Amino acid sequence: MPLLEPQPQRLSRPDGTDLAVYQRDPLNDTPDVALVFVHGWQATAQVWNDVLCRTALDGRLRVVTYDQRGHGASTHGRAPADISVLARDLAAVLKAHAADLPVVLAGHSMGAMTIMMYTHLSAPMASPHLAGVLLASPSSGRLDLRRHDQPALTRALGSARSLIAAACATAPRHVQYLRNTLRPSHEPRPSLDIAAAWYRAILSYDVAGSLDALMNAPVHLVTGAHDKLIPPIHTCRLAAELPHARVHVAEGAGHGLPGERPDLVADLLRELVTGARTQLTLPGHGEGHSQLRPA
Repeated sequence: MPLLEPQPQRLSRPDGTDLAVYQRDPLNDTPDVALVFVHGWQATAQVWNDVLCRTALDGRLRVVTYDQRGHGASTHGRAPADISVLARDLAAVLKAHAADLPVVLAGHSMGAMTIMMYTHLSAPMASPHLAGVLLASPSSGRLDLRRHDQPALTRALGSARSLIAAACATAPRHVQYLRNTLRPSHEPRPSLDIAAAWYRAILSYDVAGSLDALMNAPVHLVTGAHDKLIPPIHTCRLAAELPHARVHVAEGAGHGLPGERPDLVADLLRELVTGARTQLTLPGHGEGHSQLRPA
């Protein structure tokens, strides 16, 4: 059965965005670790439900999910679509819902991008202790298929997708009708103009060479062997930049790892949470992991 969502707590952002945040606390104990999930493009916090059913039974764990701006129950606000804006939203969620707790972050697709941008921009942000990171279907950039180093057919595909995104931005009602007719869905999806704006933000996103803040935190990289949206080569590039990270290739899986391989994702998150607790029991436990502090 689907996991029932708690009532959302509203988190207001300076540009008028209203984020819907879902916090699950232990019933009979004080939380010692916060596990924070960040979903991807055109998804909602509910994309993690299958994983949560396998991880949220821990009596000392605080679990936080939220709808990224423009998705689910969160509004979009006035800020232009940019992954750095999502990173600052994540910083606000952590400050409001995970202050003073070791934090394990889990991100899928655009959510993984949000986490990487957050660590890149973390110097001017107040942040809790980063105890571990799981990046599913990740990329550090170079997602625009129209690049000159791509084969001709790939560039043509990228151009076609960009034209569709432009149509979604300029005539969202007409394209929305076509989408609802051709690809109906019972899951909540952002309006097509919002989706198109974030698609363009994903194409311009690039943090390659800027991930030093992850070097001292345990990192799991998970990719679907048959992911066509963010192919495994992107995980290979990340692994080359983060040589301490552990790479997991889900055979037979595509892009939707939280739903396709929830057991694998849950097992890796439990390992990261256990590692965070082990650090808490060691003298000087803040040493040896990434402590992201304001400048």
